[in-house]
Amino acid sequence: MSSSAPQKTVPQKVVIVGGGVIGVATAYRLRRDGHDVTLIEKEPGPGLETSFANGGQVSAGEVAPWAGPGVPTQALKWLGRTDAPLRLRLKADPAQWQWLWRFWRRCSLKAQRDGAERNVGLALLSRDILQETLDDLAAKGFDAEFDRKQEGILRVFASMAEVEHAAHEAERLEPFGLHQEKLSAAECVALEPALASAHQRGEVAGGVYSRSDQSGDAYKFTCALAAAAEDMGVNFLYGENVAKLERQGNRITHVRTNLRRLEADAVVLAAGVMSPHLLDGISLPVYPVKGYSVTLNVPDDGSAPKVSVTDEVRRIVVSRLGNRLRAAGQAEVAGYDKTVEHERAQSVLEAVRALFPALGEDLEPEFWCGLRPMTPDGVPVLGLAPDRDNLYLNTGHGTLGWTLAMGSAALLADLIAGREPKIDSENFSAARF
Repeated sequence: MSSSAPQKTVPQKVVIVGGGVIGVATAYRLRRDGHDVTLIEKEPGPGLETSFANGGQVSAGEVAPWAGPGVPTQALKWLGRTDAPLRLRLKADPAQWQWLWRFWRRCSLKAQRDGAERNVGLALLSRDILQETLDDLAAKGFDAEFDRKQEGILRVFASMAEVEHAAHEAERLEPFGLHQEKLSAAECVALEPALASAHQRGEVAGGVYSRSDQSGDAYKFTCALAAAAEDMGVNFLYGENVAKLERQGNRITHVRTNLRRLEADAVVLAAGVMSPHLLDGISLPVYPVKGYSVTLNVPDDGSAPKVSVTDEVRRIVVSRLGNRLRAAGQAEVAGYDKTVEHERAQSVLEAVRALFPALGEDLEPEFWCGLRPMTPDGVPVLGLAPDRDNLYLNTGHGTLGWTLAMGSAALLADLIAGREPKIDSENFSAARF
């Protein structure tokens, strides 16, 4: 993809709500088009919520929605387990029940394949845009160091039946431009020697390797991109809460915060799990799914993996971020609670230690949890909000925010500029709900 200057567009005053990787990427793309961009973030800096300590994977090979065959049965089996990969904590919250009902209805192989096929095109576009952006930043003298590793992502499975199923589903994505390889257990260990112990215990039957995928620190990238965007002229308003999107008819006229009132020609809502709460008269099924991560400082002695690994047995992802190892997992449908529960966090630590026992017990863990903005069908919501003339949605990415950020930003920029997007924006329209 060329990094030449984009075609000229009519400059607009655009206000973006949300300063995670999604919002910052959108700000960068819109400013690149020449718009007057203001970004509002309630935290004191960029990327301090869901983007802060995620699993680190930029994974076009893992775009299948969570809703799939067998999930309801597994969720019932896991009831009462504090270390359950998927835990439900039901509340007197109609939005939660409605979201769960829609999620359950998508738990079929056909629906899962549909979501994967919609997501993969956006993931591949995002990968191209990420490289284009890094080239642009380098040309401007910006250092966007984010512990990037371009060594692919390896998914490992405990049974050959799981390997064969995953390889078959991977083949279905080949026509979209994503190549993945089926590996034997021995080939998995040859690729990532730190898996040798798990292989010896019979826990690795084989894997699927997405060579073109990568990993990196989403928080570091978000901060670097925010600095570049600010240098280009984006106005960042940190520590401000959006109180209301003021409108006349179907048009948003102003964004009101606790400190000011901003006029807007267009508004982009990229506020993650809080996005539905800012929509007056519009229902948006984006609900928080809590996840945990643990970060360890690791020695460069071969005990920690260098290739990003997804362990489908323990339901964790593991990425090497410089001298750190990040493991992330767990899914908890429990509302907006961001409390780090020790048992849940500890289960992620125990899982990564079980997978890579050579890490030992002495490494000091740093625990974190965040709220993923999930849609029931596992596909983000991008484009104009229903019954609004100038309110654009960029939310609902779930676990794929880092993977889909740059492509989502480019798609939004195309729509705002009146250009034809490179992929079909109807795949992500809120009208599907």
